[in-house]
Amino acid sequence: MNIATRLFLYTATLFLLNSLAFGYLSIQDERAHLLREVRMLAWPLARTLAATFKYYHMEEQEERLGEIIHAVVPHEKRLTGLTINIYDRQGRRIDLAFEHGSQPPPHAERRPAPLASLEAGEDIVRLGGQEYFSVVTPIMDSRGAAQGAVEVLLSLDGIGRTLRDQVRRLALFILLTALLLGLLLYLLSRWSITGPITRLREAARRLGRGDLGLRIDKSGVKELDDLIDEFNRMAHNIESATRRREQLFAEKIKLARSLRHKDKLASIGQLASGLAHEIGTPLNVISGRAERLLAKHGGDPALAENLRRILVQAERIAAIMRHMLAFARKPTAVFREVSLEKVIEEAFALCLVKQGAGRPTVRRRLDLQVATVYGDEDGLRQVFVNLIMNSLHAMREGGGRTIAIGSRTAGTTDDEVEIEYADDGPGVPDELKDRIFDPFFTTKDVGEGTGLGLFIAANIVEEHHGRLELDHDFVQGARFRLFLRRRPPEAEGAEHDG
Repeated sequence: MNIATRLFLYTATLFLLNSLAFGYLSIQDERAHLLREVRMLAWPLARTLAATFKYYHMEEQEERLGEIIHAVVPHEKRLTGLTINIYDRQGRRIDLAFEHGSQPPPHAERRPAPLASLEAGEDIVRLGGQEYFSVVTPIMDSRGAAQGAVEVLLSLDGIGRTLRDQVRRLALFILLTALLLGLLLYLLSRWSITGPITRLREAARRLGRGDLGLRIDKSGVKELDDLIDEFNRMAHNIESATRRREQLFAEKIKLARSLRHKDKLASIGQLASGLAHEIGTPLNVISGRAERLLAKHGGDPALAENLRRILVQAERIAAIMRHMLAFARKPTAVFREVSLEKVIEEAFALCLVKQGAGRPTVRRRLDLQVATVYGDEDGLRQVFVNLIMNSLHAMREGGGRTIAIGSRTAGTTDDEVEIEYADDGPGVPDELKDRIFDPFFTTKDVGEGTGLGLFIAANIVEEHHGRLELDHDFVQGARFRLFLRRRPPEAEGAEHDG
């Protein structure tokens, strides 16, 4: 049985019990009120008749009693059912020609007491199956002696009908009121209680199925709103805990992948060390023999060109091996105050030598508002060499002749320096921007690059407790931002080994 039905039954039962008690008291009060009206009619009439008969002898003037009664009794509709009995000294009823009322009661059932015991009084008697209100008043002569009695009988049948009508009206009122009140309570309970509870139950089911973003609107009922607030708070906590768990799981997967990647890099480093030793010896032999042959037969142009190509490719192999060794073995770094202009000029000079003659001149534009940074000079030189080499290769393929490098203070303090490196080459394709710092990723042809340049540069910057970023929004070439320290940390000296 649902709450609305229970509330309807409980309320209707309580209302009916209270209404029955109130109705019973109301009926009794109405009966007493009607009896008071009957009494107020009967007593004055009985006293009037007794005073009138005081001056008449009952035995001698019986023929006139009817006329006297007819003259004294008022003729009103509400006195229907009125009967007047006259008794002599012996208490016998005097048979009169006059009787007020259509159906007088059978007097054989009414046996008054002897006159000596008749006293003024009232009573409710049942005669002929009906109830009457009886008032008896003695008739006294002028000497104070009793010569008879007057009995006024008023039928209570009208009171009974009135009370029965009132009971029917009261019962109908109670029934209709109970039905309307019950219906109202049923609708209110469904709107204020059953409806919110149903929504809460459905929300709990949806929450159990994984709808963690579900929230319930308030119903307007304070107690239910408190419960709804607790449910919404629980749903929010579950959603937050689930998101944290998913985030931790994603971080766990990311960490596991990072560990596997680092393990792979460590294996590559060990392999690079071994390869450098194994390849270096025969490579030196090849380079040495090629140099000797070039010196001996340099006059033959075709042979000299082939020998020079052998030397170039041998140097390329040696450069690749040096990159792999640099990647596998961490050199000792010395951190001190470094001149940015010096490091950049040296990096340009090295790159232009590697670039070779016959290539278009690359212009460099420097705007160094901050002249020095705190770092390892060799490491920073390697960073700029790798950036410049990538720019030269890109500009050779896609045009562009300018490399611009600027420095300025980063943030609101002067503790960090932002170095902006940009070229006007073709830039980095959008689909490759998230991969350029991956190891061994390169867009160069086979034999032209190892894919370690930007990866090594980013690692060097991280060793300086800085960061190297690609500007994804720059469309006029490629632009990188380096963030480095301007001075050493307070806890460290001016110079230390990394």
